[in-house]
Amino acid sequence: MSLYRFKISSLCRNYSQAAAAVSNKSHPYRDDVDQKLPSFAKSLYVGNFVKAVFARNTKEVNLPKLDKLFSICVPKEFGGLELSSASVSEAYKRINFADFREYIAHGNVVKCINTVGTDEQKRTFLPQLASGESIASFCTYESKHGYDIQNNETKASQKNGKWVINGSKQWVVNGERADMFLVLAKTMDECNRPESEHNFFTAFLVKKSQNSGIKITAEGNYFNVTFNNVEADCILGSENEGLNCYTMLFNGDLLESSSATLGEVKSIVQKASKHFHTHDRSSLIKLGKLNSHLYTMDCVLEFTSLILDTYNPKSDYELILARLFVNETTRSCLKLLNDLGLSKKSFKYIENSLLFEGRSNLLPVVGSLLGIQFAGQFMAEDVKQLRNPLMFPKYTLTHIMKIQRSLKDKPKLNHYIEKHLHPSLKKQAVDLEYCLSRFQFGVQNMFVNLGPDTCYYQMILERTNSIAMDLFALAAVLHRVSQKLSNSNTQPYPTELIFANVFCNSIREQCGQRVNEILNAPHNVVDPHYKIIGQNCFVEKNYFFEHPLKRNIF
Repeated sequence: MSLYRFKISSLCRNYSQAAAAVSNKSHPYRDDVDQKLPSFAKSLYVGNFVKAVFARNTKEVNLPKLDKLFSICVPKEFGGLELSSASVSEAYKRINFADFREYIAHGNVVKCINTVGTDEQKRTFLPQLASGESIASFCTYESKHGYDIQNNETKASQKNGKWVINGSKQWVVNGERADMFLVLAKTMDECNRPESEHNFFTAFLVKKSQNSGIKITAEGNYFNVTFNNVEADCILGSENEGLNCYTMLFNGDLLESSSATLGEVKSIVQKASKHFHTHDRSSLIKLGKLNSHLYTMDCVLEFTSLILDTYNPKSDYELILARLFVNETTRSCLKLLNDLGLSKKSFKYIENSLLFEGRSNLLPVVGSLLGIQFAGQFMAEDVKQLRNPLMFPKYTLTHIMKIQRSLKDKPKLNHYIEKHLHPSLKKQAVDLEYCLSRFQFGVQNMFVNLGPDTCYYQMILERTNSIAMDLFALAAVLHRVSQKLSNSNTQPYPTELIFANVFCNSIREQCGQRVNEILNAPHNVVDPHYKIIGQNCFVEKNYFFEHPLKRNIF
């Protein structure tokens, strides 16, 4: 248990520090961003709704015809296209799903160079990367430790005034074609000790053509890259601050990968719909759900792109929520396609892509930690008073009245979100505000009940992240529907309005259930019991209930 707590707290500390360091830098593509708006997603945790986002209208994307996507993230001054987030998302929706990882790995390296690289490094490398003359990839993960980079064994040391890298990296995308690698290696050995609780890393750029000590072997769809006394071309960013690059690599492709996934699912559904001939009621309902899922994912990615293009968020939480929502909804789409009789061979590769993405297990916890870290700054004083009710009787009585309203399912609503939406969406706006108020109440009580141990309860963190994800998706749908109703002469009950009502009812029900589970945590939720059963099955290496008295049998 203590080791588990250390890993979670270490993940929170390292990720947040690196994210803060990256977000404090000027945005690489937009100089006119509005820095005053707070993070939309994080604000949900404190019951605040950034209504200013609803005042922004999405613009039509005029995407040029692109054969390759190497230059879409490169600034124009270095020969790139410097597309907006909305255009990048649209480009990846149209790309061949088999090729998107190559462009994502390349684009992640471009983002790192453009964000933390020196002017000389940008002038040297970005034109080559924009034209496709050089193809880049990153070497970060190792098979023994996966995403736990704190225990990575690849090291870099100085010899004759130059940095020399030794070690092996796995799961490298496009390792055979790439001729430039971004390598994350341990440095500053005298500080890399167990008692220091964390290690120091540095990001290096290495040209494959200039080093004979690089060995590349294929392993499935990925490659293993071994470095044997390989001289680094240069340091990317500052020495011992490679964690900033790791943060960008970890979440730098969330929008692109989500868009590529949605584009592929759309293509499969479109092909399947041409051969769909039935009037069976059950099948029609499933087909309706399938298209509703596609519409929702489109809304979420459009809303996320709008936030990114409008102002520079203080964190990447919006991207995390978008990726998690697309992952979850895509799985629902694949299940519906299977129920409708489509062969699994038609979509098995997407299922495998989602299954083997290790970030899916980390993103809910990372996202929730970012949210509660933000909420803690605003709720600290309130939580202090609630945890000492005898010392603050007045505030305690006020909170008791709030609890009574919550128990009666009538929380106080004072955001007036309906004023920022089309009049037809008044009921949905009230439901959104209801969920928002319940969520804030659940987060506050989570702090009161669990105190400083909040970050160690992974199952509760995942629930809070799920609520934030649902609220984010609901806001995205209402923004899209409201914009359509306001900008066109639609019928009184268009398809989008019907879907908005159905989706809103579903989110309200899910939100109420999950908030109740947070309020009753950690003792009155079933997850800990399942965990105990799973641990016993793991220890016994057998079906746990098959031989309950095995140890007493001779």
